[in-house]
Amino acid sequence: MMRVKYVVCSALTLTVILSLPVGVMAQTGYNTPVLMPSEGHTVITWDVLSTPDVAFQLYFSGSGRWLAEAGSTMTFNITEVDEDVQGVVTLGNATWTAHDDDIARDLTLSVGVYGEHAWTPGLVIPTQGGALAALNESAHRAAARVSGNYMNGTMTTRTEALTVAAGTFQCIVFEYQQDNMGFGEPQQTYLAYDTVTGILVRANTSYSFGIPYHLELELKAVSLPYQQDIWGVAPYVAGVVGAVVFVVVVAAVVRKRK
Repeated sequence: MMRVKYVVCSALTLTVILSLPVGVMAQTGYNTPVLMPSEGHTVITWDVLSTPDVAFQLYFSGSGRWLAEAGSTMTFNITEVDEDVQGVVTLGNATWTAHDDDIARDLTLSVGVYGEHAWTPGLVIPTQGGALAALNESAHRAAARVSGNYMNGTMTTRTEALTVAAGTFQCIVFEYQQDNMGFGEPQQTYLAYDTVTGILVRANTSYSFGIPYHLELELKAVSLPYQQDIWGVAPYVAGVVGAVVFVVVVAAVVRKRK
């Protein structure tokens, strides 16, 4: 029998989700029914509020350089969810397929790129089965002032409600301030994620190694492939509920007659 699961994606929106088995979500830590539904693809769209003035190289997730304009949009068409999330990114003049960890490194939605101290949450984070606690621990470890960590600095974490174009979301927020390096401008990164879906709600990240980099994103929309067919599910749900009510009423009548 098809199972129907209700997931609150914002304070104002209740979305019907045709869920995959719960075990799939627990194994990966990701909210798989939202990110990788059984039919079609979920597409996430962000408004690009600020962007670098020059093209930046895709060292980890693709090839070539990307260049976008403020006021444009960025999309992530999710195609696979396992230990990481993979999909097709469109940002400005570039479209490429990549894993989320590598996207995080290229777009600086991360702290560091190499080694045991690197922290690469990217566009989507796992939220199930203790994943948020593990992510918080790894975030603070990435900024720890220890030998061998060139990204040492200050990491703070909090939870708060954020309102963007896509709605109002309860978020886990990470703020990172790199210590002064003696050259360039240290990295400053703000990342806020919805605690239900794991989707990036707001990002503001910058640094300079001679060429200034600044990227600011806000969640615009999450397009689920079955939303347009939501009323096709309603008669099925209504039928099941009606059948249950009917059985209860009949049972009550039988008991009363006895």
